[in-house]
Amino acid sequence: MTHNLPAAMLALAPLVAVMAKGARLPDFGPRFAPTHKDNMNGAYPFSATPGGTPGKMPKRFSDYPHGVESFDVHTSEMSTLYSQVWWKPHPPAALPKEIVAKYNGSRMAIVGWEIDQVQRTADGDVSVPISASYNHHYVSQLVGAGARLRQVKLDGPHDPRAKELMHASHGHVNWEQPQWIAEDVVEAAGREGREAAAQSTRQWFSSGNGGEYRKTYHGFAPGYAMVVDSPTHLQMAPMQIDTWNREAMDISARRQGPVRFVPGPQPRASLAPADAAHSGLLECPMTTRLTKVVDGAYAVHANASSCAEPILTYHECFEAARKVFTHVVSVSNASG
Repeated sequence: MTHNLPAAMLALAPLVAVMAKGARLPDFGPRFAPTHKDNMNGAYPFSATPGGTPGKMPKRFSDYPHGVESFDVHTSEMSTLYSQVWWKPHPPAALPKEIVAKYNGSRMAIVGWEIDQVQRTADGDVSVPISASYNHHYVSQLVGAGARLRQVKLDGPHDPRAKELMHASHGHVNWEQPQWIAEDVVEAAGREGREAAAQSTRQWFSSGNGGEYRKTYHGFAPGYAMVVDSPTHLQMAPMQIDTWNREAMDISARRQGPVRFVPGPQPRASLAPADAAHSGLLECPMTTRLTKVVDGAYAVHANASSCAEPILTYHECFEAARKVFTHVVSVSNASG
């Protein structure tokens, strides 16, 4: 199972201008073209709110009050082998030129977004089944002309530059990979000015971002939106697990109907039963096939409150304990 899985993330962002309750519909001008497309991933299942009135939320973005515009953004390609995990931020992807020009100097009000993972083929985009490439989670950010995205190597959770990224990523960041952080191009004066600038120069998209990402409705009630001034780029950081059994699962554009999941080889530590409808790789079991070598020197400081160079991963923590306490304890790193 050595064939690569080439894939790209595809984001669709429906847009609309926000109106206050009771306000007249503004004239968007001749360049506003409401979309008539169906949803990217079909119908969304809605649950009734206890005591609420069903049917008030549009299930199709094309049915949104007064219409929405939409556009597509593809990230750079991901390529993985079976059992590999992709947890690496993509570089910023430029929005379509016509969208950047249309909203240059004005605000874009985003009422929802949809996302898919696809293979790029000569016949168009083909969705990758989640049973072949499992979306553990993703985070993404849209920035405008008032901000820039800069690639940095963070020192860990205590790095002051990591605060916003930690919040948007639900506290989980791959510290071993360089990250993209958004910075305001022009520093606003005062705390209130900086907070106001951050609310309009960039926005994060990271809700309903796990295995449910395709069939979760990422939208706001009419009258509410996320606003970005002069949007220019989308940056995404997905975590994907390659579970595609190349020998038994056809995920090509030629396939007919749904793809039946067939488990591939599993590590001995996998807890998934033989007839499971999911891959045991989703549990992130440890494997005996690979060895991670951590190169470093460590010492014990009895009176130090914290290390000058923080230990960021459990791999390094186990290795540090093994090297420092060689004659005291036996260190075992195992799952199960």
